[in-house]
Amino acid sequence: MTPTKSTGRARALRGRALRARTMRGAILAGARRLFLAEGFERTSMDAVAAAVGVSKMTLYRHFRSKEALFAGVVGGMVEAIADPELARTMARLPLRQALESFGRHSLEWIFAPEALGLHRVVVAESRRFPELGRMFYDRGPATNVATLAAYLARNADGGLKAGEAERLAGEFMSLLRGYEHMRALLGLEGPLSPRQCHSQVARAVEHVLAKLK
Repeated sequence: MTPTKSTGRARALRGRALRARTMRGAILAGARRLFLAEGFERTSMDAVAAAVGVSKMTLYRHFRSKEALFAGVVGGMVEAIADPELARTMARLPLRQALESFGRHSLEWIFAPEALGLHRVVVAESRRFPELGRMFYDRGPATNVATLAAYLARNADGGLKAGEAERLAGEFMSLLRGYEHMRALLGLEGPLSPRQCHSQVARAVEHVLAKLK
């Protein structure tokens, strides 16, 4: 194969891969809107194909079943919780500021309308598809707790054992969510006000700082 043909073939392959990623992203975005609005049971592959404007053949080429499509939506959304830059940002900040930054980032996502919608759908479907509940937990809340626990273990004066750091990180997240999270999941409370956000972050931060004294 000549260099020119080789270059052309590589360019064509890259273009095909880019189109496939773009199509997959469009399918996931359309499916996400439907799953959050209608739930798993009432969302059909026909409806997703129509919403995205693709054929069912194209849809099934990317996702072999509705369960696989739902798993893709859940996986994509929970990845938004874990900001790869967050740990690096925290490492550059004093303890209090790092905890405040972590708390604000976590609270913003936890109470986001799409996150609440995802939480409701996963809880509703987790009995039938327990692997979705595990995926949601492992790649979302558990990742958040692990990030904070690792930071605390490295930065607490006198050090913390792994189990102690994880327990304290869990307490931080529980105080951060508060009872307001349950009310939000049930649709009894709207978005948190700036004052509520500040109060809940401050409560969680002060608890951790007090435990570290």
